[in-house]
Amino acid sequence: MAKFILENETQRAWFDDNTDRSNEELLKQANIDDPDAKWTAIKRVPHGSHICKYCYDIAEGTYEELLCRECRETFGHSLYSEL
Repeated sequence: MAKFILENETQRAWFDDNTDRSNEELLKQANIDDPDAKWTAIKRVPHGSHICKYCYDIAEGTYEELLCRECRETFGHSLYSEL
């Protein structure tokens, strides 16, 4: 099962998908499911990575408490539980 991150101008969300649909098809479906969100971009989370619990961006490694690089630099902490 693959994880994907949706983005618009003000927010991010994530979802799992186990189909063979393309990113474009998934983005189109996401906008049908939630037309008010007006999603503009979709990113697949690479294998061996995870979603940052703070900002919902891609973070390296599989340890889900680890913040993404940008959040680590911003907050001066490595783990979500330290915030």
